[in-house]
Amino acid sequence: MRMLVIAGTLLVSLVAAQMPLQVEFPSGSSLQISSQEVAFDLSRSGFPPRDLPAYYRPQEPEGSLELRLFSNIEGGWSLAARMDPLARSDGEWLPPGRLEVRCDGGPWLPLSSAVVLLTGSGVTGGYQAHTIELRLKVLGDELPGSYQGVLVFSLSRL
Repeated sequence: MRMLVIAGTLLVSLVAAQMPLQVEFPSGSSLQISSQEVAFDLSRSGFPPRDLPAYYRPQEPEGSLELRLFSNIEGGWSLAARMDPLARSDGEWLPPGRLEVRCDGGPWLPLSSAVVLLTGSGVTGGYQAHTIELRLKVLGDELPGSYQGVLVFSLSRL
């Protein structure tokens, strides 16, 4: 009886199967922003200013935005921001350069055209967190009312 068990074990260990295995990671990237909306309420911020130009920070969100970036793009990439004109419902507008942005404590940049905030090369090795700050430049020629606009962040290959 003991002999049969050993023979059965040897028979099982001689049988094997193989199959190819393939894993494919798609090329991809992701941007996550910590807030859905940015709002400036100058009536709560000491308006009108004593000196011009004056700079106002948003009330919503309070403080800065966190932008989380992931990329597995081979080669170089850049993160850019752009702003459409800030418009009122009656057609009056403020140029997009009135909104300024900075990334990770760097210099303030007007959003009068697309602005490159970050560049990188290769995969990010997970999500990278970056601090985005915004401010509104007031020159004193702004008409009262509510202005709306769209701020766009984009990640692209270099």
